[in-house]
Amino acid sequence: MPDTILKDTTGYYDFAEEKTNNSSLPRKLSTISGQLDKKPGDEVSEESDHTDHRGKWSKGTEFLLSCISISIGLGNVWRFPSLAYENGGGVFLIPYFILLFIMAKPLYYMELALGQFASSSPAKVWSCLPGFKGIGFAQMLSTFFLTTFYNFIMCLTIFYMFASMQSTLPWTWCDPDWADNSTCYNRLKENQTDSIRNQTASEQYFRRYVLNQVTHLEEMSTMDWRLVLCLLLSWTIVFLATVRGVQSLGKVVYVTATYPYIVLISLLVVALQKQGSIEGLVFFFKPKWNKLFDIEVWYKACEQSFFSLNTGFGHLIMYASYNNFRHNVHRDALIISVADTLTSVLAGCVVFSVLGTLAHDLEQDISTVAKDSGLTLAFITYPEALSQAPFVPQLWSILFFIMLYMLGLGSAIGHIEAILTTIKDEFPHLHQKKSVMALVACLTCFICGLPMTTNAGEHVINLLDNYGVGAAVFLYAVLEITGIMWIYGYRRFLSDVHFMLGRPVGWFWKWTWILVAPVSLIFIYGYGTVMLAIDNAKEEKDESNTRLIMPAWGTALGWILAMLCIIQIPFWFVVTIIKAPGSTVLEKLKYTFRPTPEWGPRNPTFRREWEKWNAKKIKGQAPSALYTNPSFKPDDV
Repeated sequence: MPDTILKDTTGYYDFAEEKTNNSSLPRKLSTISGQLDKKPGDEVSEESDHTDHRGKWSKGTEFLLSCISISIGLGNVWRFPSLAYENGGGVFLIPYFILLFIMAKPLYYMELALGQFASSSPAKVWSCLPGFKGIGFAQMLSTFFLTTFYNFIMCLTIFYMFASMQSTLPWTWCDPDWADNSTCYNRLKENQTDSIRNQTASEQYFRRYVLNQVTHLEEMSTMDWRLVLCLLLSWTIVFLATVRGVQSLGKVVYVTATYPYIVLISLLVVALQKQGSIEGLVFFFKPKWNKLFDIEVWYKACEQSFFSLNTGFGHLIMYASYNNFRHNVHRDALIISVADTLTSVLAGCVVFSVLGTLAHDLEQDISTVAKDSGLTLAFITYPEALSQAPFVPQLWSILFFIMLYMLGLGSAIGHIEAILTTIKDEFPHLHQKKSVMALVACLTCFICGLPMTTNAGEHVINLLDNYGVGAAVFLYAVLEITGIMWIYGYRRFLSDVHFMLGRPVGWFWKWTWILVAPVSLIFIYGYGTVMLAIDNAKEEKDESNTRLIMPAWGTALGWILAMLCIIQIPFWFVVTIIKAPGSTVLEKLKYTFRPTPEWGPRNPTFRREWEKWNAKKIKGQAPSALYTNPSFKPDDV
C-alpha cells in the first residue's frame, strides 16, 4: 500500500482530522509515481484486472444474463399479473413505471456500480462506511430465508412436472383417492354454482393431495416423502449450478435467462388462437382510474418493482463484484430494467389471455377466475386452464412447469451465491473450497426446508415470507441509499463512478440518488409498515379468515426470525464502534462513518490510479467531488 494514502496508524482513513497545510500537501502529492498517468477509462488487460482468488465472469454476457435471470423470476409470472388486476388493471402500470423509473432503477444501478467498484461482497463493500456493515449480514439472512421457501416452490413445480406426464392430467377430475366428492367438481365440465360443491378438482388436488394442507400450525405431522424427494432434486440442481462459483453459474444462465421467454411467447401464441383471449387482454389493460389516487396502489407498485428487480437484497452487489473494473455497468442496468419490465407485461398478457379463455369456456365473468394470485394462480388456475390446450395438454403443462422452475432456478442460484460470496469474502481462504461451501450451503438449506414438506408447509412459507423477508427489503434499501448518498457522500460516490466508467454521472442519476429515491423510499417504507400493522390487526379480528390460522407462538416465532435479520444492523454498528480508534465515544463514532483502508478498487493498478485521482481532487481541482459535509473535509485545503 503506497504511503501516500491519507490514513492514520489505526487503519481508518482520517479525512476529518488530517492536519495538512498548503506547503505539505503538494509534497505528498508529488510522491505519486509519474508512471500512473493513465486516464480513467483506459483499458487494463483481463489478467491485470483479475482480483486474485475471487474469480470473474468469463464474458460480460454472462453477467448480463445472470442479472436478467435473478431479476426476472417467479414474481413476474404470477405476482405482477395478479397485482395489476387487484390494483386497477392498466392504471397499475402508471405508478409501477413511475416508481420503477425514479426508485427501483436508480437503486439497481447504484448497487451494480457499488459492487463493481469495490469487487466485494454485500458485507465487505461497507468498508466505505464500516458502521453499516450489518446491512450485508442482514441481507444474507433474509436471502437465506428467501431461498429456503423459494426452493420449496420450485419443488412443487417439479412435482407438477412429473404429474403432467400421466395419460390424463390428474387435476382435471375428482379422484376418490384424494377428493371430497361432496364438495369437489370439475368446473371445466360442470359449471357448478352449488354452494356445497364449491371446490374445484384442481384446488382439491393441490391442497388435499399435493400439500395435504391443514388449517392450524399445531397440526403439523410427518413429512411427505414425495415432496422431500422433489426438494432434494431441486437442491441438487442448484448445487450443480453453483459448485464452481461464477464459472459454473455463468454457463447455467444461458438456459435460465432465455428458456422462459421461449415458453412465454409460445404460450401467448397458442392462447391468442382461442376464443376469449382478447377479452382477457382487455380486462388486463383496462384501467380503473379511481385506483390511481389510492396510496396503497402506489405502495404495491413500489413493492413489486423492488421484488421484480431484486434490489435491496445484496444480490446485485455480489454479481457486479465479479465484473471487470471498467465494465459498462450503466448500459447493463438500463438493459436489465427494461427487459424486466417487458417480461412482466409479457407474463401479464399470457396469464390474462389464458384466464380469458378459461372464463369463456366456463361462461363466467373473467373476474371470477382472475381473482386468484400467488401459489393459487400458479398451481390451481393456470394448470386447469392449460389442460384445455388444443393439442397434447400434457406437453404444454410440462413446458409451463419447466419454465417456472427455470425462473426459480435463476433466482435461487443467485441467492446461494450471494450467501457464499459474503462468507468467502469474510474468510478468504474459503475461496479455494467453492465446491465444499456450495455443498454445505445447499445441504443446510435443504434440511431447513424440510418443515415445508409437512402438511403445515404453507404456514412455514408464510412465516419466512412475511417475517424473514417481507418489508425488510425496504429497510435495507433505505439504509443503503441514505448511507451511500448522505453519509459516505454523494460527491464521493459520483467521483468513484466517474473514475470507474471514465465519464461523469448524468443528471438524472444524481437527482434520483441524492433526493428523489431516498425520500420516496422513506415515505413508502413508513407508510407500508403502518399499513401492514393495520392489515394484520384486521386479519386477527376476522373470524371468517379460517383457512390458515397462525397461533400466538407461531407469530412470536415469526418476529424472532425478523429480529434475527434486523438485529444484525445495530449489532455490527456497536461492534464497529468498539473496534474503532479513539479515546472517547465521539471520536469512535466519527471513525465509524469513515472509509477503511480496504475501501477502493481491489486491483492494485486501478487502486493506484484511484489514489492519484483522489489526490488531485484534494489538491484543489475539485474538492467538492469528494466531500459532502464538513466532517469529511480536510482542514487547511
